[in-house]
Amino acid sequence: MKMKPLKTPYFLSVLIGLLGISLPIFAQESQPRYVSKMANLGEIQMEYYDHGGTGPLLIEVQDFHNYYEGPYYRPDSPGFDFLEELTQDFHVVAPMRRGYGKSTDTKWGMDVATLGKDLLLFMDALGVEKAFFYGRFPGSQELTWIAEHHPERVLGLIYFNNPIVLVECSDLEVIEYFENISVFTPDFDKEKLQRIMGSRAMWRPDFLTNEELRIDVPALRFINPEFERFNFNLAMFESGEIKIMSEEEFPGREKEQQYLKELLADSIRYNQMYEKLKACNLTDEIEEGMKRAFGGNLITRLEQDFPQKLDSEQAFADYLIWQAEHILAFKEEVMKE
Repeated sequence: MKMKPLKTPYFLSVLIGLLGISLPIFAQESQPRYVSKMANLGEIQMEYYDHGGTGPLLIEVQDFHNYYEGPYYRPDSPGFDFLEELTQDFHVVAPMRRGYGKSTDTKWGMDVATLGKDLLLFMDALGVEKAFFYGRFPGSQELTWIAEHHPERVLGLIYFNNPIVLVECSDLEVIEYFENISVFTPDFDKEKLQRIMGSRAMWRPDFLTNEELRIDVPALRFINPEFERFNFNLAMFESGEIKIMSEEEFPGREKEQQYLKELLADSIRYNQMYEKLKACNLTDEIEEGMKRAFGGNLITRLEQDFPQKLDSEQAFADYLIWQAEHILAFKEEVMKE
């Protein structure tokens, strides 16, 4: 039986990419405007989708899902128009991580550093020294790793919200909670999801612990401060998402659902977990770290400046085009320097 995607409110759909309106890349089946290609990275083969366009390379860094095939594929997604808009002044490509699509599945190397290195090897395979990078949520982890460790390969970074940290403290009960909520998306079997999510769970940007670190690359971010109050785990409590997870039909996830049902039934344990998650929340530290590390290189565009309320698919489509306009202007400024 096929698992059903979660029924999520708008906030959480943006947070973890479970609704079609928030997915960044798709194409029309009748008129495909991208080409699937393969790049030889030596250790692995990497599939990537070439959307064409002229100008510097813009790499759309994948989040946890593959939007070109499988459960999240939608030929009419507004995200397709977004990438098409960017091809006016960029050569737009979207590589698939190892284990996704036709990319080699090594069953290891899902950590942020390895995947960041894969993107650099991908650039080498294309003969590109520097590129722009666009990433939302999990993709923002690779953006940050590359900027901190290999700024010489970056023309500019484009963040769709701040870098996400999946588990923000080492409390064993918090880690157990994360392990149980991280396996409910229908992309892969549970074992593979655990491997993917677990490999990235404890990543943190270096700027959190190294206050002297400065990242000398241009960066543009689109941010909603209301979203930034939450971390991944805390959002499940604030939205009531864990109740949906415990009640929906998710074959193979019965053990995790039982964990959530027991948590929900025990008000003392539930409230203790909620307090722990609030105490773990690093969103203020990440916001301060972004400003400190990037300094004057960081440009922020607030979602509230967009003149519509994001309460429909059309509004979200318009918002993505609004993003694209700012990204194209950002590129012009960067390339002048």
